[in-house]
Amino acid sequence: QAAGAVRATPHDLLTFLEAHLAPEGSPWADALRAVRTPVLRRGPGHRHVHTMAWFRHPTNGGPMYFHSGATLGQQAFLGFRPDTGTALVALCTRRFRARDSFIATAYALLAEE
Repeated sequence: QAAGAVRATPHDLLTFLEAHLAPEGSPWADALRAVRTPVLRRGPGHRHVHTMAWFRHPTNGGPMYFHSGATLGQQAFLGFRPDTGTALVALCTRRFRARDSFIATAYALLAEE
């Protein structure tokens, strides 16, 4: 089973991302901020950053954080941008293909200025 059999609704996932957008006042504020801390840098000029939980890519307004995954029966993309207050959950139930545009489309939507 995908993700260790963790199950969540789209509403659950948006609630999770909203907590990352506004951690202040949350009992998990320190943890929510800690998972944004870079642990690995890669790519041209080391611009692409990995944290404990997220990929972090630069945008003109500041970093965006995202993670995606797929199995043979589903694909998912979760991301948020603190600079715009935007969170995006994209889910689909279909067979994963390496050249599928699903993740690239979700990424582009989140990255839009």
